[in-house]
Amino acid sequence: MDLKEELQVAADQLSLARRRFVRGEEGLRLLNQSREAFINSLRNTGLTYAEAKVKYDNCLDEQEAAQQQVQQKMEYAERMHQFVLHKIALQTATA
Repeated sequence: MDLKEELQVAADQLSLARRRFVRGEEGLRLLNQSREAFINSLRNTGLTYAEAKVKYDNCLDEQEAAQQQVQQKMEYAERMHQFVLHKIALQTATA
């Protein structure tokens, strides 16, 4: 794969990772914003408030962990993009 193709792949991966990160952040914001509604909807299934709160907290923890993974993937994609740009700069400098 030539450097131009490599740069395009790295840019595409970075763009996708950034979109996923932004979408995840929005999801976390909405989840935090709807805390009471979420808990109350769980209570409508017959759970006690404490049980519903535990389920909400578990859900929030899972979403935060997933978002952390997305952030790590985005940071990796950023490093790969910078690496390819650096390779291109080195090739240009030696040409």
